[in-house]
Amino acid sequence: MKNRFIHFLPLLCLTALTACFDPSEPEYLYTNLYAFGIVEGGQIRIEPDGITFAVVEDKSDQHWMAHHRIFLCCDVLRMTDETSYEVRLNSYETVNSKPVLVKSETDESVYGTDAVSFDQDWGLDSRQRTLNMALRFTALKNSETTHTIDLVYDDQRSHRDTMFFALHHQGHGESYENTDHEATDFEIRPAYMTFSLSNAPVPEGAGSSIVICIEWDWFVPNGLQFLSRETRREKVCGTLYLP
Repeated sequence: MKNRFIHFLPLLCLTALTACFDPSEPEYLYTNLYAFGIVEGGQIRIEPDGITFAVVEDKSDQHWMAHHRIFLCCDVLRMTDETSYEVRLNSYETVNSKPVLVKSETDESVYGTDAVSFDQDWGLDSRQRTLNMALRFTALKNSETTHTIDLVYDDQRSHRDTMFFALHHQGHGESYENTDHEATDFEIRPAYMTFSLSNAPVPEGAGSSIVICIEWDWFVPNGLQFLSRETRREKVCGTLYLP
């Protein structure tokens, strides 16, 4: 089992770790910075800090203003004040929003048990009690089958120190580990999600903060092959600050 513990710092600090600073172009603050944002009034508010991005150059399809939540890649060009930046928008993906499922209140047949994982781009907004995640799953190439991903809160296992969650993927028989298809018949697809934690009750006796742990099953690497059919449980933990 892989364990990684992350304290949730302001999002710009986190995303800057994955951004590439280019000293050959000193006018840029950062290049290829990835972040989750909410589209408001023709600008993008970056969660969870309320930092605002004004798009002054657009290399995308320019339809981003029609969406509420997006996962964007941009070059940060300049700071205009303490919480505002001008950016070049390179690309974006739409984000699907849904509430977490509470395990004791949900029939297990509602969510799947297929493999799912997430990339490094994720963040927890303690003020809004939302969790942003860039996920990935396996799917048959050219298939139009709809895959669903849920975050399930284990209210029976959780206690005043820790809240436990698990990612679940329903591939409807088209996830790599449960088919007879060859690995070359599959591709890894991305999914960008915002999960609302508002319906996940905080355990009685919790203090001003609580640890949240998220678990999931993903494939064990298998040398030069695409993936093995064996999966393993992985986990990441962070801190949720309570009002």
